[in-house]
Amino acid sequence: MGYNKYLGECSIFDVELWSILEGLAVIQDRRYVEVMIQIGCLEAIKTIKDSSLTSLNFALIRRIHHLLQNAGLWVIQHSPKDFNKIVDWLAKIAFDTNQDLKIFEEIPREVLALFFSVASDNLI
Repeated sequence: MGYNKYLGECSIFDVELWSILEGLAVIQDRRYVEVMIQIGCLEAIKTIKDSSLTSLNFALIRRIHHLLQNAGLWVIQHSPKDFNKIVDWLAKIAFDTNQDLKIFEEIPREVLALFFSVASDNLI
């Protein structure tokens, strides 16, 4: 499962946090209990992992922490830059279509092709 959402203009850090928030909301709606977040922004990972930052008056971070409390098991990890090609492709679709939120039940062929291309490059 994947998703994309049109956000308009905002910082990369905010985009990363919005992507985590929307993904967690979709996961909660579908009643999944185990969550693995893979993201390319180390700053977002640090912000989410650092519990002292939950007291900040930053609504996105507070909402993410609230959804993570409802998840049974969650892990957040850094994803290699090469895998961002897939995320970039999904983001381009959202930007091109101005859709609010689109959930992909099946992996688009273009994403599969990118994934196998990136995976084979990393094996060499």
